[in-house]
Amino acid sequence: MTNEAFYRDRIRQLEAELDDLTAALAQAWDQLVPFLQETPQKANSGREIAPVIEALMTAVDAPLGAIFLLPREGQPSEWVVLPDDVVFFQTLEKFLAALVNQTEPQYALQVPTHYGGLTRWVFMPLVASGEAIGAIGVGFDDATRELSALDSRMLSRMSERAAHQVIAARLEETRAREAKLMHELEIAGMIQRSIQPASEPRVPNLEIAAEWLPASNVGGDAWGWVMQPSGRLACFMVDVAGKGLPAALAAVSLHTALRLVLRLDMTPAETLQAINWEFYEPYTNADILATAMVIAIDPHTGTFEHANAGHPPTLVRNNRQWHTLPATMPPLGVLPDVLPQAQTGVLAFGDMVIVYSDGLSETEENGSGKMWGESGLLAAVPAQFDGMRCVVEAVFKGVSAHRGARAPHDDQTLMALQFLGGRS
Repeated sequence: MTNEAFYRDRIRQLEAELDDLTAALAQAWDQLVPFLQETPQKANSGREIAPVIEALMTAVDAPLGAIFLLPREGQPSEWVVLPDDVVFFQTLEKFLAALVNQTEPQYALQVPTHYGGLTRWVFMPLVASGEAIGAIGVGFDDATRELSALDSRMLSRMSERAAHQVIAARLEETRAREAKLMHELEIAGMIQRSIQPASEPRVPNLEIAAEWLPASNVGGDAWGWVMQPSGRLACFMVDVAGKGLPAALAAVSLHTALRLVLRLDMTPAETLQAINWEFYEPYTNADILATAMVIAIDPHTGTFEHANAGHPPTLVRNNRQWHTLPATMPPLGVLPDVLPQAQTGVLAFGDMVIVYSDGLSETEENGSGKMWGESGLLAAVPAQFDGMRCVVEAVFKGVSAHRGARAPHDDQTLMALQFLGGRS
């Protein structure tokens, strides 16, 4: 064997031993990480991998270390410099931001310290799944200090581990947020379901059936009823714009407020005026809109008063003819002081009232995009029926057929009422 061949073999052997040593050291530092001192409270994901930089500082005998994470999902960049009283991070930030397109160790020379000295830094980009997410590096007071081959390999190995740890921490953080959100949605859904009437009111001369179908676990629709001190049955329906937790919370508060006001024996028009006055400012601040309908019926005479704030028209069947009672004021939260026009009438035996949310009328036909509309709803009401429950079920069956295989895009609520008094 020639001397040249001997040295080549020796070099390969040393490189293999160096790789083994680097791997062993990296594994040792991984085991040491949990026992390192508590990390500085300066960043979220950066804080999670601060022990890695401490381990790297120990491994290469560096007095300084730093982690830089690029901004993500609207969050600012994150950083940790150890120790935090030697080098201003702002002096490194511009250099670190330029590392995103690098793959090899990069040097930052003559970086000033707090006390006026100069330091020398070497950084390795953090790359996960081909994406640059930041940088990790160490600094030295000795401007002439060079990294050995082992130091460079250790820096490369630890940057890989730090990158994977950041990704794992972010994935866990995302999962924790999703789990928390799901838990909050479940609670909101339980609260919202709890405010919906457990059963329809049982009032002489009136038969009522209703159905509430949220598009998801929670929604912005709600309906309810109150027996007022005057003996009238007051029914209401609300629809808060939007979906999810904000809409559900707004619907719960609005539902509660309506019940409280109606128990004071206010008329539908007075009720919506008071509710709008109370909710205008918070709704405006939160950019929330809600529609509401209130109808109060005397079960003995069939006389009723109706008020509507931006809600779909209430359908009334008198003498086998359908009429609409449209909104007479904007949705709640649009104008601060407005009194809706009261709409009155008298129900005769067999007359009906149907109240619905726009999740029904705005259901699109599968494939064509055609809205079901008020006409589709009325067409679904059977000519002959055995009670209001039959009417409600027929309407939901009709809208389901119109929608096809697609899931409802919005909450759907329906209330049907029939007057059975007044016959001599």
